[in-house]
Amino acid sequence: MTQVFKFGGASVKDAEGVRNLADILKKYAPENLLVVVSAMGKTTNALETLTKAYVDGSENMHAIFEEIKQYHYKPLIQTIPKHQVYL
Repeated sequence: MTQVFKFGGASVKDAEGVRNLADILKKYAPENLLVVVSAMGKTTNALETLTKAYVDGSENMHAIFEEIKQYHYKPLIQTIPKHQVYL
C-alpha cells in the first residue's frame, strides 16, 4: 500500500516547516510514499502577481520574480548545509 502526503501553504512556508515535513516523512521511510509539495506560503498569490506584471509589461516584473526566488532560497539555505547548496 502507498501512503500519500500533500504539503503546501503554511506547512512549508519556512525552514521550520520544511524540517517538520522531513521529520514526518522519516516516520514512514520504509513504506511506499507519494509526496506532493505544492506552493510555499503565499507563493500562488505571488505567481499571480508576477503573471499580471508580465502581461501588463510592468517594470517591476523582475523585482517580483527576485522576491519569489529569495523567498524559496531562504528555507533552502537554512535547512541544507551550505556546501551542498548550488545556487
